[in-house]
Amino acid sequence: MSAPKLSPDQAERSRKNYSVLLQRLASIGGGPVARAMGCDETTISRLKSEKLLFFSDLMAALDLKIVPTDARCFRERDIAAYLHMAKLHMEQIEGVHQLEWD
Repeated sequence: MSAPKLSPDQAERSRKNYSVLLQRLASIGGGPVARAMGCDETTISRLKSEKLLFFSDLMAALDLKIVPTDARCFRERDIAAYLHMAKLHMEQIEGVHQLEWD
């Protein structure tokens, strides 16, 4: 198999994907993951050593990233709009007294 030809951004995403996978696998452990998947722990260990980097590259090549289930993703343009509105409001504030609650 030839070396992956990922773009620099994809290579960085692959590295982050790989790191997230390794961290989560270490925190949960191979045993519980194997039981959840209905396989032996050795299968998980083998996948970790032989295929995890390949899977990380695949996800990056598809322009996907691995995030925890409790993470929330937002569109950059939406956040930019919120920041723009907040900055406009902050520009109108002339002193601390305008930030006081009654």
